[in-house]
Amino acid sequence: MKYVIGHKKPDTDSICSAIAYAELKNIEGDNAKPVRCGPINPETEFVLDKFNVDIPQEIEDLSNKKVILVDHNEYSQAAGGLKKAELKEVVDHHRIGGLVTSNPIFFHCEPVGSTATIVADIYLNKNKEIPQKTAGILLSAILSDTVVHRSPTNTEKDTEIAKKLSEICGVDIEEYGKEMLKEKSKLGEKEPRDIILGDFKEYEFGEKLVGVGQVETVVPNEVLEQKNQLLQEMKKITTQENYNTLILLVTDLLEKDTEALITGETQNFEKAFQKEIKNNSATLKGVLSRKKQVIPPLEDTMA
Repeated sequence: MKYVIGHKKPDTDSICSAIAYAELKNIEGDNAKPVRCGPINPETEFVLDKFNVDIPQEIEDLSNKKVILVDHNEYSQAAGGLKKAELKEVVDHHRIGGLVTSNPIFFHCEPVGSTATIVADIYLNKNKEIPQKTAGILLSAILSDTVVHRSPTNTEKDTEIAKKLSEICGVDIEEYGKEMLKEKSKLGEKEPRDIILGDFKEYEFGEKLVGVGQVETVVPNEVLEQKNQLLQEMKKITTQENYNTLILLVTDLLEKDTEALITGETQNFEKAFQKEIKNNSATLKGVLSRKKQVIPPLEDTMA
């Protein structure tokens, strides 16, 4: 059995790519199972419910298991026990983050907006039919990660693959995309800690450990009106987890700007973005993407 799994704090791309890629492996005669390492968010729940797809089983320890990673390739973002697992494959669209294997493996990493784009493309290149439900969740993952093709991470390939998937599942991209943006914005009665860690990733830049959370919303004021409580909780997390820097990106999907809340060491952030931090925050105009617009300048400065 091979376990197909996305990153900790899974988003829609991480969950849906795992489901779809496990399905492809099974079609090819491989015994694979999609799993997750964390609770699903409201947007992902909406997507799986819409297309009547089961939520993958949660798993915390990968030790002694055969594993396929999707949507990540860094130990700091993976479920526990990865170093004691047998890593078989990686399908991802992020930076290469330091995985080490004893044997050669299939490693497909491509600069596109979503892992789901790669998974769908693999189906098509192998002339495998994409079931309607699978097309629906793959399309959803692409629209989520590219903010309905509005993010700078979106590529021509993402747009082309999304169009093909929309034809298979019978969904209008713009209409459905707006529904998804509303779901992405739902924060409900979340506590500050849950908001910070809801979509969260760790990065190792040299000897520095940095945590970056992101909230994508069409109503950013609902988040920013809790700024004092969020910063108080961020300071606790920074100390508890020994982060050099902790950042929460509050991204306005309509204005395409981001307010960054920052605790811990701030000098490198100021240098990376040429921004003065005031009251633990800075405005990043035109910034939507953590992967493409925030992590690279931070890494260049801190590493």
